[in-house]
This record gives sequence, C-alpha cells and structure tokens, in this order.
Amino acid sequence: MQFSVPELHPKSVLKLVAAVAAVVIATAGLVAAAEFDQKVTLDVDGEITTTRTSAETVDELLTSQGVEPRPEDKVSHDLDAPLPDDETISVRYAKPVTVVVDGETTDEVTHAISVEELLDDLDVDPAEGAYVSAKLDDKLNRFGEEIVVSTPKTITVTADGKDQQVETNKPTVQDVLDEAGVKVDEDDEVEPGLESYVAKDTSALRVVRIEKVTRTETVPVDFEVQVQEDASLPKGEKEVVTAGEPGEATEEVQLVLADGEVRERTVVSRSTVREPVAQVEKRGTKQPDTAPAVADGSVWDRLAQCESGGNWAANTGNGYYGGVQFSAQTWRSVGGTGLPHEHSREEQIHRASILQQRAGWGQWPACSSKLGLR
Repeated sequence: MQFSVPELHPKSVLKLVAAVAAVVIATAGLVAAAEFDQKVTLDVDGEITTTRTSAETVDELLTSQGVEPRPEDKVSHDLDAPLPDDETISVRYAKPVTVVVDGETTDEVTHAISVEELLDDLDVDPAEGAYVSAKLDDKLNRFGEEIVVSTPKTITVTADGKDQQVETNKPTVQDVLDEAGVKVDEDDEVEPGLESYVAKDTSALRVVRIEKVTRTETVPVDFEVQVQEDASLPKGEKEVVTAGEPGEATEEVQLVLADGEVRERTVVSRSTVREPVAQVEKRGTKQPDTAPAVADGSVWDRLAQCESGGNWAANTGNGYYGGVQFSAQTWRSVGGTGLPHEHSREEQIHRASILQQRAGWGQWPACSSKLGLR
C-alpha cells in the first residue's frame, strides 16, 4: 500500500521550523535554570550581593564574581569547600594602614571595613573635639592609607619675642602655626619640624628666626709677645720691657643670626688698618735658692756688716758682690749661679760656708782678723 506525502506550501514549512525552534529554546531554558538553581549571598568588604550560581565550590563562586582573595585576606569558608546552602560567603580584604594618634605612629594590617571599625579594633576612642583625618563611616582603602587622630591641646607658641596660647586639635606643627597666624620661611627653625605630628604631651612650640646678613666690622689685631730669657730674674717671674699695642683691621663678614644672636661668623675679606706693636718680655730662669735658714745675728751677719755694711744686695762695681763680697769667679767655684747679690742672704751664707770649709776664714783676711775669726 502506498502513501503519498502531500506537498507542503513554503509558508507551511517556515511555520513548522519556527515551532520546532521554540520547543528547543524552551527546553534549553529549563536546563539552564536547573544549572543556576542555587541562590547565594556574597559579602565582599560590606558590599552585599545575592546571585544564582551553578558554581560547586566557594572558589568557583568567587572567581565567577571577579573576586580574587590573597593569602592574607579573610574568607569565611575554605576556598575548596562545597558551596553551602543558605549561608553568606564573606570576604574581608587585608589592608595596610598607618595609624597616628597624637604623634605616636603604628603600622597595622587590618581586616576592618571602616575607619570606625579600625579604631574600635585598636581601642582608640577619639575624645570630643578630636581631629580625625577621615569620616568614621568611610571605607578603608584596600591598598593602604593613613588615619590620623589628634586630641585637643593647649599649646604656647613662641615667635618674635611673643608668646600666645592656642587651643587646637591640629595634627601637625605646621597646622598649629597656621592656626596661630605665625608664618615661617625656609630658613626659620622649629623643633620638631613643620611636618612633624604634635605629640600628646606637647605644650609649647618655639620658632627661631634665622637671618643671614653681611656686615663690615672693625676688629682688634693681637700683638705678638717676644720673650727674652733672663738668669737674673727668679724662674716664673716676668718683666715687660716694651708694652705691646694691638693693631686694628676691618673685616667683611657673613653672619647667621638666630633670633638676633650671632650663631655663625664667616670672614669674607680682611684689611689691616694699623699694625700691632710686639710686646717684649723678660722671663726669669734663675732657680730658687735651696739654702737652709740662718738666724739673724749669726757670724755671717757680723762678717757681712764688716765687708758690705750688712748689704746682701751690694754691687758697687768694684768686682765684688753681695754681703760677704764674693768675686764672680769664687762664687761660681762654690756652685753659685749668676752673681752673688742676685741671691738671697741664705744662699750667700750657704755658698760662703762651703768656701770657709775649703779655705778657712783667711778668704776674708781683714774682717776675719778684726772679728777674731780663726
């Protein structure tokens, strides 16, 4: 038995193809819906999204959402764990942050989301009226930032010879000076530096004005001292023969003034106005006498009275010196230095005793005979 297939009109063919395509698309949609049938909530640093996913693990979910945690980040579930039902997957990025509280600086790595959460974690509670460099509800930058907290302080600012008290919560020295209306230039000095943070115990800031000036000054020129040794003067004694006179010069100088006081002085050029006059001095080299003391009224005093009228400093120009009239040659023969009359009574008696022991009283023939000395 034979059947004949009726010939379809072209429009009927198109309708048939469209119907088949509709069935295919509908079937694919049902399959896709089946694959994405898990609903997941994702919290990435406080950004919460809800999505349907076909991911089987936490890592697959995060990858599909463009989230790539680093080893230092915190993820609420193991990355290779199966995707949980009815649980929020949370990611907290590790953030490097520098925290400055009243000049004390610490470097932290935090998983906090906001400035307020960070400060809470660090037990930092800004006092009323404190300066905070960011709003408490601001989110922290994943790649690092600096948070500054400065509590109110009373600071005395000294500049240009004046003191003024400033009530301030400003964090840096420059900020405090700006609030006090004190201008500084690049040469002026402030301790600590302008960019330094104000410490908790800071009660005073001082500005030192630095000024660089050039001046011409008249200055004295010291005279030199010329020394002549003199054996007739006791050692250590000095006698000025010609008094020295200072000279005078003009100098062009560069000065560094700190609050008006000279800190540095550099001579640029020098011109002599008047030369100095050298001072000439005699300085004694005679050693002190070491002769023993002799009581007054001794035989030597009676001999000196006869020889020189008792004048131990006698120098009449006759070639004999001192109380018992030594010649220079005889004096040196008994160990004397210089001339006899330049020495003390005791030294002359000491040397005369040596001579008497060697040669007897006959060294003074006239007076020893007159005094009955044998």
